[in-house]
Amino acid sequence: MEMEILIAAGCVLLAMVLFGIGLATSKESNAVQERISGLAADNTKKSPILRQKVLHGSFTERVIFPFAQSIFDRTQRLIPLGNKSWVRAKLIQAGYLKNHYQKVFFGIQLLTTALMFGFMLTITALSGSVPAATGLVIAGIFGLIGYGLPVLWLWQQAQKRQMGIRKSLPDFLDLLVISVEAGLGLDMAISKLANLKSARTSTYLREELVRYAKDISLGKPRKEALLDMANRTGVDEFLVIINALVQSYEMGTGVSQTLRVQADSLRVKRLQAAEERANKVPVKMVMPIYMFLFPAIFVSIFGPIAMVVIEAIFNILDGFQLGG
Repeated sequence: MEMEILIAAGCVLLAMVLFGIGLATSKESNAVQERISGLAADNTKKSPILRQKVLHGSFTERVIFPFAQSIFDRTQRLIPLGNKSWVRAKLIQAGYLKNHYQKVFFGIQLLTTALMFGFMLTITALSGSVPAATGLVIAGIFGLIGYGLPVLWLWQQAQKRQMGIRKSLPDFLDLLVISVEAGLGLDMAISKLANLKSARTSTYLREELVRYAKDISLGKPRKEALLDMANRTGVDEFLVIINALVQSYEMGTGVSQTLRVQADSLRVKRLQAAEERANKVPVKMVMPIYMFLFPAIFVSIFGPIAMVVIEAIFNILDGFQLGG
C-alpha cells in the first residue's frame, strides 16, 4: 500500500515538472529569439543588458525552468528516432512548423501519461480492495491511453488539414490556369491566389501558398520551394501536381496546359471518390437497419395481429370454461 502511494506521488510530481516544461518552452523560445536579435544588432552593447536581465530574473526562471528542461531533454533520449521523425512529419502536416512544437508535443504526451497513470494508481491504492499487481496493471493501461491520446489528436489534425487541401485542389488549379492564361507568371499567380479569400480556396492551402511566396521572396529556388510546399502538406495529389510543374519547367512545355490536364485528372478522381463513398452507404446502413428499423416494422405489422390472435385465444378458453 505504501509503495503504491509513493509511486503515485512520484507520478504526480513528474506531471507537475512536465507541466512546468510546457510553460517554460514558449518563454525560452522568446528569450532565445530576443537574445539572437540583440546579438545581431549590437553584440557589445546588448550582451551585458541581457546578462543583467537573466541575473535579475525570478527563481522560477533561473532554477526551476532550466531544471525541468534538463529532465525533459534526458527523457527525450529514450524516445525512438522513428517515433520522433513520425511526430515531426505529422506536426508539419498539421501546420505546426516551429521546431519547439516537437518538444511541446512530447512534453504533453509525457504529462498525460504520468497523470493518467498516477491518477488510476492513486485511486486503486486508496480503495484498498484492489490487489497491488492488479492496480499496477490498470494504471499501466490508463498510462498507455494517456500516451496515445495526443498521438490520436495529432493524427486527426493532420488528416483534417490534408482533407481540406485535397478537396480544394481542383478549384485551385482552375483559378491558377485562368491566372496563368491571363498573362501572370506562376509565382505572381500563386501570390495572387494566396491573398484570395473565397469559398473555392481552402484556408490550409492558402497558408501553404503564403509560405511559398515568402520562400520565393527570400531567394529560394522555385523548384526547391515547390517541392518543400508539397512535402509539407503530405498530400499525394498535390505532390503529383508539383512534380508535373517542375517537369514542365525543366522540359520547357506550357505550364497552363499541364495545369489544365492535372485539374481534369483531379476532378475525375474526386468524382470517383464520391461515387465510391456513395456505393459504401448501403453496406454501412445494413446494421442500423437490422438493429433499429426492422424491430419497429415487425412491431407495427405483427403487433395488431398478435393482439387479435391473443384475444381470440382468450375468448375460446372462456367458452370452454363456460361449457364445462
